[in-house]
Amino acid sequence: MPTDSLLKAAAIGVGSVLGSMYLDARFHLSKDLGIVHKALQTRRATERIVAEGRTNVYYYFKEKAKATPDDIFLVFEDKNYTFRDIEKASNRLAHWLLEKNVQYQDHVCMMQQNHPSFIILWFAILKIGAVAAFINNNLTEDSLWHCIKVAEAKILIFDPKYETQVSTILSKVPPFLSMYTYGEATQYDEFPSFSFAPSLTPSVLANYSDDDVSEDYIKRTTENDRAMLIYTSGTTGMPKAAPINHSRAMLGAVTFCLTMNILPSDRIYAVLPLYHSSASIIATLAPLYGGATVILGRRFSARHFWDEVIHNKVTGFIYIGEMCRYLLSQPPCPQEKLHNVRFICGNGMRPDVWSRFRERFNIPRIIEFYASTEGPGGFYNDNTSEYGAGAIGRRGPLIRILSPQIKLVKVDPITETPVRNANGFLVQADFDEEGEMIVQLESQSGISLRFDGYYNNKAATNKKLIKDAFKKGDIYYRSGDLLRLSGEGFVYFVDRIGDTFRWKSENVATTEVAHAVSTFPGILEANVYGTLVPGHDGRASMAAICVQDENTFDFKGLAAHLKNKLPSYAVPLFLRIVPSMETTGTFKQQKVNFRNQGIDLSKIPEDEHIYWLRGDNYIRFDAQGYDSIKAGKAKL
Repeated sequence: MPTDSLLKAAAIGVGSVLGSMYLDARFHLSKDLGIVHKALQTRRATERIVAEGRTNVYYYFKEKAKATPDDIFLVFEDKNYTFRDIEKASNRLAHWLLEKNVQYQDHVCMMQQNHPSFIILWFAILKIGAVAAFINNNLTEDSLWHCIKVAEAKILIFDPKYETQVSTILSKVPPFLSMYTYGEATQYDEFPSFSFAPSLTPSVLANYSDDDVSEDYIKRTTENDRAMLIYTSGTTGMPKAAPINHSRAMLGAVTFCLTMNILPSDRIYAVLPLYHSSASIIATLAPLYGGATVILGRRFSARHFWDEVIHNKVTGFIYIGEMCRYLLSQPPCPQEKLHNVRFICGNGMRPDVWSRFRERFNIPRIIEFYASTEGPGGFYNDNTSEYGAGAIGRRGPLIRILSPQIKLVKVDPITETPVRNANGFLVQADFDEEGEMIVQLESQSGISLRFDGYYNNKAATNKKLIKDAFKKGDIYYRSGDLLRLSGEGFVYFVDRIGDTFRWKSENVATTEVAHAVSTFPGILEANVYGTLVPGHDGRASMAAICVQDENTFDFKGLAAHLKNKLPSYAVPLFLRIVPSMETTGTFKQQKVNFRNQGIDLSKIPEDEHIYWLRGDNYIRFDAQGYDSIKAGKAKL
């Protein structure tokens, strides 16, 4: 090549490098490219799985159980469970289910605690092509029965630990619904059967083969077939069943495995409830896909957390924001930095907690993600430094070009609906301005984003959709979350919209709580909302109530009533006594002022008294109580 041509090529090369360095410094495109690379890896992996006919997520386990049967898949309270152990135990249950005429895509409700029995039962259901409906084990009475009824389940299998809760629905159970107990206690033959639910003890299951179930039951699995039903609370006031098809479960497993860079040598600590997608998909299926070991915890304990992490040689764990705050509130101990944790992954870590958590506990990687069980779209922030700390995801210029279906739109704070311009179309939020995330469900970009709705709940499904958003005929999914996109391309969580808020990692539906509150004698009207509490994540349940006589009102009776009717996380922690309820012109209760004032006594009229739940009674809330919360001394 002539010298002048070489110089010209070199100049172009140097110019390209300098140009890319400038663009990266200006727009941080390298972060976008990293996300695109992971997305392409995920796409290739999922396409290969589908092409090989391994769509049913049970295949992840089956392949490893045949290739490495003696490898440890699960560790629970110092006991190792190999792939062979789980495979044979789930085979017996699968043969039992088949004898009970559980067929392809039938729903089996399972109400289980964090225990190997959850995994065994779940895989038994999967391997015959049926669908496991994960019941939140906090539920009781109407909400529990609603979950079973909406699933149209043939069978309810519950851990004996939940006998009292299940007994509250016995009068409603139809003859065609069979109930059985299976769980920790039924691992021993001496455990008695309940009169209404025979027990699946070892001697019972010994009558069934531990040989493999025929693959014929799952060979026909398609991407659209359901794998699980995972329940979520919504504005309807009752839990909603989100159908998780095999392609969604597969995508979640592969995506999070690649995002976390899970290695076969990893030991992932799963301490969140398995009935949630974070624990079942991210903390179980993703490590399974990557060939790692799952360390299953019965429940989260801030006091013993780091001891468990060190004892079990944990290299990564799945978190929610509350966990991180609880750990920070513990007195410092030597163990908290003597671990081998190389990453943590989760959602809801508050920006003010982020850096303190990383520094105190020596966590090199924090992978914060944003996604919902049922909704399309999401992001993650793979963070190793102060840059981007506190963000729930990344949507730089390259990502926005490649995935234009995700948008943030302005929302009216009073009506809680997206704002429309003079032409009747939605208005996109500007940089650093909060807006609701919406996702286009039908587009021409070649990227498939879908919303499968809620099982047997068309009204709730339609409520999540908005049409004619930016042009006639388009349709978008409403996330119900307010987010903010910074000029640097980072996404930050702001708040939830409407009648649902989050507390203790659970969604709380205000209509369900309001129904329980308003049915107590002496309450004339109730308005339920979530209130911010200093030093706590999410919003605590609070009710503004009109009562006949505050002086004679039975506050202790109300506390007992609500604890009986509601899950613990939904019981109002605060009450506000008001003379009357403000409503809109269409008689909709006003919540904005109540939410804004919260429990800040300086913003609340002196004649409107606040009460808070202490033990089994509601007592007057005063400045001393507020100070104890701010100081972190009051347990909520």
